Amino acid sequence: PAAARWIGALIRMTSSHPAMTRILNVVEGLQDRPFRTNALLLGEPGTGKEGLARALHHLMAPGTPLVRVDLVGYSDEEALAVLRGERAGAHHAAPEISDGAMLLIEEAAGLSLRVQTARLRLLKTGVVDQDGSSGKIATRAARRFQVNAIAMSDRDLAAEVTAGRFRHDLYLALARIALDLPPLRERMQDLAPAAVWIGNRVLRNAGRDYELMTAEEFARASSEDRAAAIELRADAIEALQRHTWPGNFRELEAVLER
Repeated sequence: PAAARWIGALIRMTSSHPAMTRILNVVEGLQDRPFRTNALLLGEPGTGKEGLARALHHLMAPGTPLVRVDLVGYSDEEALAVLRGERAGAHHAAPEISDGAMLLIEEAAGLSLRVQTARLRLLKTGVVDQDGSSGKIATRAARRFQVNAIAMSDRDLAAEVTAGRFRHDLYLALARIALDLPPLRERMQDLAPAAVWIGNRVLRNAGRDYELMTAEEFARASSEDRAAAIELRADAIEALQRHTWPGNFRELEAVLER
């Protein structure tokens, strides 16, 4: 599966960057002793949060649904309906939250405190009432879900908590595993293997029978393998390393495809 390929790529690309070492340690720990919990992934857009989220889901709860939940732009009433497992209305395609699902929360910040309260209640008790409050509800009318969540955010959620825009208890509920993905400009030693991996994905998706290789790999390859290869020369890597990559790996993929 794609998640397994992401784990393999992570192991091949991981450098001495302390954040990446921590991520690899978590992945290897879950491979050895899998358990199901919540996770919080932070980082700039394009740093690979969704790929890591899918890998964590694959490790923690294989075979269970991964339900993408993006409530940005929803009204409070629509968001609460989604969290209750109901349709949110004609303006949005509501995700189907089901018992046992792992929720992939697109942007953990940016929602009202009322919706944050409902999300916390769903994670802690499996139920959300009509107004999203944490008060007592009629259990006969409530749908109860056993769910966990992997939340992603481009923002510094600790700063959002300090500013009073994000609930401290929700932050603690989500951050049972808390990982920061560093930007590509801080991981230039990983650029070459990342470019080869992403470039080969671009070629594969385009149906091309070629393989991208670094200059070292190309030099070691047989003449037969070279005939079906594209060399990523050292001067090309140097040119890539001179760029600051504000769009991170998403931008690198666009450049390689172009």
